[in-house]
Amino acid sequence: MNFDQIIDQLKKTRPIFHSEDDLKLAMSWLIKELYPSYEIRLERPIGIGMKTKGSDDIIARAPIDILVIDRGSSVIYPIEIKYKTKTAKIKLNGENYSLANHGANDVGRYSFRKDIYRIEIVDLEQMGFKDFTKIGFVFILTNDRKYYLNDVSAKNSLDAHFSFHHGAVLSKDYIGWNLDKISKDKYDFGLQVPVGASKKKHWTEGKEYVYQLGLKRDYLIQWRDFSTFAMDKGKVEEFKFCLIAIEG
Repeated sequence: MNFDQIIDQLKKTRPIFHSEDDLKLAMSWLIKELYPSYEIRLERPIGIGMKTKGSDDIIARAPIDILVIDRGSSVIYPIEIKYKTKTAKIKLNGENYSLANHGANDVGRYSFRKDIYRIEIVDLEQMGFKDFTKIGFVFILTNDRKYYLNDVSAKNSLDAHFSFHHGAVLSKDYIGWNLDKISKDKYDFGLQVPVGASKKKHWTEGKEYVYQLGLKRDYLIQWRDFSTFAMDKGKVEEFKFCLIAIEG
């Protein structure tokens, strides 16, 4: 399956989407058009082994956004999709698009790495595809410049170790959240036993954000143009995408 071909065709037919679900549906539809013999599953549930901060192994049950099955070549393509937007109102072919402001770039950066981790460790045998080969993808599309321009690794920010700006190398080694600037007097990070009554648990200690996301290899981050829209007063709204291919 040629994912670059899929993206090039998607640019022409759907240069903008209302939501992440809209993007998933459009991409799935296009894959089926280009590869009629392939089977498509949306939100395919799967249990994935995750390591927590305390090195405990747990099974996290979460769906794969798109699962493509090529039985002829015995290949499975698990695909994770992210559509991160900032506020924009765009009219295309008479249809109005009103994009939400997702914000929370720190969580977005962490989630991008988590998606790569999840695709890396997808267990085909668990899904009933023991003798198949896995070729996975993580695809993110955004009009939020902070993702592809901001090198937060050069700052002492909370998400410094999750930066995936253009040209970055996402290291296989997991460092985690950068807690240097977070008050240890105000927040508890599980370092005290028992937890001090005067301290609050920091949100990075929530169950979604304590996973140890060590990867199998480093990944070079490259952002590419997807679409551009002319706006009022000579401004433009740009959408860029990053595609990560994951084999084995």
